[in-house]
Amino acid sequence: MEDFFAHASVAMHLVGADGSILRANQAELDLLGYAPEEYIGQHIAAFHEDAVALQAILSRLHSGERLDRFPARLRARDGSIREVLISSSPRFIDGHFSNTRCITVDVTEQRRLDREAREREDQLRDLLNALPVAIYTTDADGRITFFNEAATVFAGRRPVLGDKWCVTWKLFHLDGRPMPHEACPMAVALRERRSVRGAEAVAERPDGSRIIFTPFPTPLFDAQGTLVGAVNMLVDITDRKQAEQALRDLNEALEEHARERTRQVQDAFLRLHRSERNFALLIDSVTDYAIYMLDPDGHVVSWNAGAERIKGYRAGEIIGRSFACFYTHEDRYAGLPQRALATARREGRYEAEGWRVRKDGTRFWANVLLDPVYDEGELIGYAKVTRDVTAQKNAQRALADSERRVRGVIDTALDAFVQLDATGVILEWNPRAEAMYGWRRDEALGRRLDDLIFAPAERDAFRQGLPGHTTASTPSRDQVRQIRSRRRDGRELVVEMSSSVLHLDQGRLYNVFLRDLTEKIQTETQLRQAQKMEAVGKLTGGIAHDFNNLLQGIIGSLDLLELRVQSGRTDGLDRLLHGAQESAKRAAALTHRLLAFSRRQPLDPHPVDVGPLVASMEELLRRTMGERIAIELLAEAQGLVAMCDPNQLESALLNLCINARDAMPQGGRLTIRTGETVIAEDDVRATEAVDLAPGRYIHVEVADTGVGMTADVVEHVFEPFFTTKPSGQGTGLGLSMVYGFARQSKGHCEIDSAPGAGTRVRLYLPCHVGTVPVAEAGGQPVGPDPGNGETVLVVEDEAVVREVVVQVLHQLGYAAIEASDAEQAIGLLASHPVELLVTDIGLPGLDGRQLADAARQTRPELKVLLMTGYAAGAASPDGFLAPGMALITKPFTTSALAQRVRDMLAPA
Repeated sequence: MEDFFAHASVAMHLVGADGSILRANQAELDLLGYAPEEYIGQHIAAFHEDAVALQAILSRLHSGERLDRFPARLRARDGSIREVLISSSPRFIDGHFSNTRCITVDVTEQRRLDREAREREDQLRDLLNALPVAIYTTDADGRITFFNEAATVFAGRRPVLGDKWCVTWKLFHLDGRPMPHEACPMAVALRERRSVRGAEAVAERPDGSRIIFTPFPTPLFDAQGTLVGAVNMLVDITDRKQAEQALRDLNEALEEHARERTRQVQDAFLRLHRSERNFALLIDSVTDYAIYMLDPDGHVVSWNAGAERIKGYRAGEIIGRSFACFYTHEDRYAGLPQRALATARREGRYEAEGWRVRKDGTRFWANVLLDPVYDEGELIGYAKVTRDVTAQKNAQRALADSERRVRGVIDTALDAFVQLDATGVILEWNPRAEAMYGWRRDEALGRRLDDLIFAPAERDAFRQGLPGHTTASTPSRDQVRQIRSRRRDGRELVVEMSSSVLHLDQGRLYNVFLRDLTEKIQTETQLRQAQKMEAVGKLTGGIAHDFNNLLQGIIGSLDLLELRVQSGRTDGLDRLLHGAQESAKRAAALTHRLLAFSRRQPLDPHPVDVGPLVASMEELLRRTMGERIAIELLAEAQGLVAMCDPNQLESALLNLCINARDAMPQGGRLTIRTGETVIAEDDVRATEAVDLAPGRYIHVEVADTGVGMTADVVEHVFEPFFTTKPSGQGTGLGLSMVYGFARQSKGHCEIDSAPGAGTRVRLYLPCHVGTVPVAEAGGQPVGPDPGNGETVLVVEDEAVVREVVVQVLHQLGYAAIEASDAEQAIGLLASHPVELLVTDIGLPGLDGRQLADAARQTRPELKVLLMTGYAAGAASPDGFLAPGMALITKPFTTSALAQRVRDMLAPA
């Protein structure tokens, strides 16, 4: 805050309770021209020109009132008076006024410009009032907005602003017929949006007198072509009409009233001469319009004072020259002057706007009107009127920019709306933004949005979300993204940001819309929780159903076995034992599938050349698929080495192929395709929803030409126990196991299917860079060699399991000792020459992995075989198994245990 005060570009000073200036920043000193020692420490009254205004400021601040843009006049060091607007907030300590920070905005130049604008407006009004011709203006509905004094004389009374000119008196056609309001030339000009020329009418004044006049109504439009009003000039032609009537009367009685006719003609001539002279004086006195005549070839033949002021030429310098010299070089090259004359001749008028050139070479935006002048049907020249509308053009452009800015806010605002300049500084901050972030509008304006509401880690993401910040060719369209922001109190706020860009003459502006997603996120969280509970319900129900069936087979076989042994019958015992073992194996397979789905299955990943592995399964797949299904193996490249568990990959492929076979009951084609895929950082599969790290992957794709699935079925295929097969023909765990294996292997699984179009399932497995170890030659041994009395410590908290393992080791010739927990095992390790530690991972107290680490503190060479039915750490092999350790998964057969123990105790 200190740094902001000292280096702020706006003038600021701090005033104490006694009115003395405590601090002032450099902008304040520069504004008034004082050195710090001349300003700081002085009483504020020494610099205020208006003591009454100062007293009002201090009184309102002492009463706790905030000031916003309070007008004041300050005395600068050079003696000049600076007109300023002061904004100030009082600060109280223990209820007493302490000080106030004042922000000073210099409006001296603005006030000067306002005064000059008012003076120019007054001058223009005086000029129009001085004109001898009646002029008035209306809005788009015909209501009077201005009239000069000549119009008051013309109307016979003073018009009322806001009334409609045409309905303030009675109008008649020249033949005496009443003229309805809608036929009034001004009404026609407003209704048809065109200038009306050549009309004549009779008006009856309030006193009953009538005048004949010619109106010149011209509609006025803004920059967008919207009608905003009209201007009308009324020329009294009563005398001329009376003269014409007199001439007609004289013509009819020429022979009888020759002398009277001559006198009337002379009088009429004198009046006409005076009228023309007055008109010439009027033209020459108009300085806001360049009014001049051209000959038929476009050479200037007359020149008024307004033309001299606007174009810079004196009459003697320009008369005789072509009017083309007022055009830009580009317009002359394009033949625009000649086209203007031709259009005026052809259409009776030429009206346009464009750039014109003064004598000194400067340009101005001009509104031009060119009318041909005929004498008894012969073209004798052109009347040309030019008006300098540069200021109006600039004002229209500024107004258009302002309207586009406001329209952008209104049309695209969502919730909180912030408008930024090209550098990211806040220009607009709506009330919803105040409510969401706790910053008032006056506090936010002028600050950078990324510094105000975004943490440093999110600022780059915010800037990249603005249109035009990616590439130079990025279109200016809305971009929507979710981003984290922060409130004033530090609380995090997740918002949806939408941004667009406005291209204005002064540069580009950004419209940023921020929508609070707090309620939406809470709703989605609740929905996900409900979906999780639904999935858990399905999972537990499926597990209970399948395990009850398997347990029934095991318990039933064992009960029958017990009954037969008790009755002395030994026939058929092997069949009952086989049934119990098969049910137990199916139960073990079910747990493996559940662990694979939950990504908790212990894996043994190593480099696998996928091509040969798939090829080795071809014969098995052909027998499984049957003769009605053609199998095609396609390898997009050789040497596709993935990092995964090969046994689980074979199981996943077999599951996918069986599903494909069941989807093609009438036969079809099964295609297995292998290849490599590179996932880029901007790939949709690398987003948070899929969570697939960018890099190289080996893909294995299984595609069939079967019946396919609908979208709602595809949405649930990876859920456990979800199946479309009839009851008893599937467990619903096949695809969930495949999905779990892919995710646990740090890969991904995707599915694409449609009714009648078959199904395609693609596995993505991490690519291994390097060679594949070559397996040693030679056949596998028929069975494990017997032990030689080696000491093996078995640690298992389940007594039945511990007893079975110990008995198996005794049968194999090992000296087996046992413990039920880690504490007991540590004591036995200290007192026995144990050569192999066989321990369950899930022990009470210290787990099996921690026990192994403790044992190796004193016996680094000790071999360790870890047993697990499920352990979170064992599911991911990275770093879990140290050298000299191995893992065996429950339930295991006695032969598998024997083989693993033999391998562990075999010489290196």
